[in-house]
Amino acid sequence: MGTSRFRAGTQLKIDGKTAILLRKLDGDLWQVEDELSRRITEYKLTTLYGLYESGNLVFVDTLPPLSRKIKDNSSPENVGSDPALEIAKVRRLYVIAVIGLPNSRRVMESAIKALWVRIEEPDAAPSYISVYRWKRRYLEAGKDLRSLISRDGMKGNTRDRYPSEVTTFVDAAINTVYLTLERNTIQDTLDEATNCVKQENNLRPKSLQLPLPTRRLVQRMVSEIPAFDRYAARHGRDAAEKMFRAVLNQCTTSAPLERAQIDHTPLNLVVIDDETMLPLGRPFATACIDDFTRCVLGLYISFEPPSYFTVSRCLKQAFTPKTELLKLYPEIRHSWEAYGVPIELLVDNGQEFHSISLENASLSVGMEITYQPRRKAWLKGKIERFLKTFNEGVAQGVPGTTFSNILEKEDYDPSKFAIVRYSTLKKIAYLWIVDEYHQKPHRSLGVPPAVMWSSSIRDEDIPLPDNPARLDFLLGQSETRTLSHKGIELNGLFYNSPDLVALRRRHGAKFTVEIRWDKSDLGHITVISPTNSESFKVRCLQYEYANGLSFYQHRICKRFAASKWETFDPHAWLEAKSRIRQIVEDELMFKKTRSRAKVARYKNMDASPTPPEDDSKSGLPSAPTAPSIPPSEQKDLSTPLEPTPLPATSPASPKRRIAPVYRERRPNSDH
Repeated sequence: MGTSRFRAGTQLKIDGKTAILLRKLDGDLWQVEDELSRRITEYKLTTLYGLYESGNLVFVDTLPPLSRKIKDNSSPENVGSDPALEIAKVRRLYVIAVIGLPNSRRVMESAIKALWVRIEEPDAAPSYISVYRWKRRYLEAGKDLRSLISRDGMKGNTRDRYPSEVTTFVDAAINTVYLTLERNTIQDTLDEATNCVKQENNLRPKSLQLPLPTRRLVQRMVSEIPAFDRYAARHGRDAAEKMFRAVLNQCTTSAPLERAQIDHTPLNLVVIDDETMLPLGRPFATACIDDFTRCVLGLYISFEPPSYFTVSRCLKQAFTPKTELLKLYPEIRHSWEAYGVPIELLVDNGQEFHSISLENASLSVGMEITYQPRRKAWLKGKIERFLKTFNEGVAQGVPGTTFSNILEKEDYDPSKFAIVRYSTLKKIAYLWIVDEYHQKPHRSLGVPPAVMWSSSIRDEDIPLPDNPARLDFLLGQSETRTLSHKGIELNGLFYNSPDLVALRRRHGAKFTVEIRWDKSDLGHITVISPTNSESFKVRCLQYEYANGLSFYQHRICKRFAASKWETFDPHAWLEAKSRIRQIVEDELMFKKTRSRAKVARYKNMDASPTPPEDDSKSGLPSAPTAPSIPPSEQKDLSTPLEPTPLPATSPASPKRRIAPVYRERRPNSDH
């Protein structure tokens, strides 16, 4: 970097646009001409100084390019041991010796000879004319040392040795062969370009034949393409953005619960059923962590794929204290102190996070949702790294692990060696979080997350939902339905109560209301009045069927009844519900692990049936109470299985439960 002055003819860049100082008018007024538009603007000198100090005005470097032999980062500030720069330093000494002398040959040669005798560099004293040229270049460049660097590397023929037709063929070959997702090689590209040139030569006379391209030409033209564009063309734009990612303007937090991150992952572990001891498959985990302390706020493990249901279950645990959870697992030695409603929730663009239900729930508790751009996982790297650590801590080295990389499995069959039960997995996960992860010093924090939490927030500063009993309502699925004399229809079921009758008498015979419902229990829904002043918990009219029934189980019952009896009424669904009990157990006994994972989704739903209400208070006709269905008998079927056909009018006969089996059953040849 040299020096410049505010003189006529000086090139500038003002706000990134190149301009030239034309002339100075009366006083301190300068005329500046834009290089492209030739528009003339007048600036006061004080204004130019202000632009210069703020960095919006810079002087254009008028030095010619350096030699190809010199590194691009060569500069007086970064001299290093570059021989060309060492030579420039010696030349500068000769320029300094004659810079105040007249340009006469006799005077300059005398000064040059006296200096050479003293320093003896180079091997012979430079000529008078050479020193004169160095002096002129040095002064014109504002005494910039780079002006004295040798440019011998710029000598010679700089024109392309190949005609434009050849480079056009090579460029076309690069675009069609090399810059593709098939990732063809340089040799494939050269072959394509050579073939195109040969075909062109067949149409030309011998005197106008084109030279064949070389591998060096192809490599040079490929190297001139920006690295990002090359990688994007050969690997995809998403992969290129990940490869050349840069975390800029990273948001930081200064206190707990300022920001939380949530995401899902399939666990690298095959678990077995608690009753039959048969492998079920890989469950999913949804985790929410605090950005500042790295403490885990909530965790939900189930066979339910990532959805708003799993998100709501995880957030419910994150918002509330974990006292009841710790009572269920007395093996946990430490307390789980991390809980509360975060100010901001960082999520990706998964479909489960783009829902009105999540938006309504977050607004109700004063939580802001921030969406990250698609396929940019590094922008929420803390939760991504935690899920990787969680998978390694819970699943790695345990019999039944599936490994994070399929190439690591080799001949290992996780289903054959699986020994961890589903209930045991949840216990292991909570133990690992509370007693190991929270107590182990974090690499980034330098202290354990539990210590970071306890030392940076007080219990009285933790925000909690006003009414924990309404938390299920807030986190429920939000939809709008029409309220009529039949009540509210949802998923083929009807809900009605005296409260809804009174509501219709106040607001009209038929109107739209907002409802909240829990996918894990269709026995009740919550109806919000049009004025948002009150809400009502409304029971399903088919309560003996819907109580404790999940939405996924309801879909299976409907599909089963429709395929077997071609009926779509609750009586058939109730019968199908009973019939599916035995089918579920048969599925566990005889189906493969992949099918058992779907059965586990039907069976292991974390929902307990709601206790029956007093029908005398509701004013609704009482319905016969069906025998409660143990949660262990409720499993998942994606397609109706083939039971023994029965007449549609015959009631479902009770089925004997199959006792837990610890060995493989084989058919008895005697029967």
